[in-house]
This record gives sequence, C-alpha cells and structure tokens, in this order.
Amino acid sequence: MIMKNIFSGKKEYPFHLSIGAVLVNERGQIACHFFKKQQLDFESEGRSDLYLLMRETPQDNESILDTINRGLLEEFGAKGEVVHFIGAINAWFPGVTTGIKIHKTTLYFLVHLSDIDPSKREPNAVESRSDILWFEPEELINLFKEQGSKYERTDLDESKIIEDYLQYVRR
Repeated sequence: MIMKNIFSGKKEYPFHLSIGAVLVNERGQIACHFFKKQQLDFESEGRSDLYLLMRETPQDNESILDTINRGLLEEFGAKGEVVHFIGAINAWFPGVTTGIKIHKTTLYFLVHLSDIDPSKREPNAVESRSDILWFEPEELINLFKEQGSKYERTDLDESKIIEDYLQYVRR
C-alpha cells in the first residue's frame, strides 16, 4: 500500500513535520546553510542572507533516523552519528502554493559529524545552492536571533535549538 505524504502541509491538512539536525564537527562548530538571495527559490519571499540548519520533511514510510541521514547527505554531503533529540520549534508560515497558513513542527537532533564531502549533495535540491558554513554556537545564536527579528517567520529563528544544545553540552 502506498501512503500519501502526511508530513507536508497541504490545503486540506495544513500541518507540516520536519526533522532537523545540529551537525557538530570535532571542534564544536555547527554546520549551517547560508543562502544569498540569488541562491533561493520562490519560497524566499524576498528574503536574503538566510542561515538555516538542516531540515528535511520525512518521505513516505521513512523513519526519523532515515530522514536525518538522507537530509545530511542531500543537504551537506555529510554523514554522522545521531546522539539524541534536542528539542522542537513550532511555527506558522504562509503556504506559498496553498495560500493558507501552515503549522510547522521541526524536531531537532544532535549529530556528531563523521564525514563530509559537499560534492555528494543532491544537485537538484535548493539546499545544494547554499554555502556550507561552520559557526561557533554563540555566533550562530546571534545570527538566528537577528534573522528572526528581521522576518515574520518564526521558524527562521533557530536560536532556541542552539541554546538547548549548549545546555546539553555544558552539563
């Protein structure tokens, strides 16, 4: 039996589930997408200079761990060890193609980097147009907070997740 994707917000069911990763290297830096305006597609809604963690929508019958592993490879060309769940962000955003607001929940997981080769990124994915940057957690928190105050989409401020990550590593 083929199941339709129940995770991607649609007009008849305006809820969306994403799985995110805080990908950390051996120096404690976090991988982040950096999109310049010209690297974005129609969903950018006039935004530029966006910083985003890895986020993927689960495919039909795909587990959370499989979504993380696929997302890391497609978006960063990376592999890593999933350590644990960090937290979640709940947000509402305008559905560009549906014309209605979509309720989005993103679940984030800590992942320790084991290998990265950006040439293995999915060439047709929007994320493959980003620059992959590595930030110290505190610097990324500041970037996300600035971004969150600049735009009206609360899912663009991922600072809470980085703060939750820091609480975990400082125990």
